[in-house]
Amino acid sequence: MSLKNLAKTTLVATGALAAMGAGALYLLHEIDSKEVIERIKSNLGADTNIITTWVEPMFQKVNVDGEDIWALVGGVTAVQDDEEAQYHFIASALTGQLLDIQRV
Repeated sequence: MSLKNLAKTTLVATGALAAMGAGALYLLHEIDSKEVIERIKSNLGADTNIITTWVEPMFQKVNVDGEDIWALVGGVTAVQDDEEAQYHFIASALTGQLLDIQRV
């Protein structure tokens, strides 16, 4: 096998692995996003009606308590006591654990 063919084969294999990794992260992100929204609903209380949600499309490295972690970042709009309230949240991209939620 020539050096040129070996380089092509290696490039194709590397591209395929990168695509599989990106696909796996996308699927994990979808699962984690839904899980995090359910945790936010529990955190805000049973009387809260969430009307919109958003989650950044990519994981982000965020500093929480002095430690850099991969996280999902997003927000929700909820109705509480007959008025709208917006919250921003940070959740662990690995565990789905809600790390921070603040009303804005």
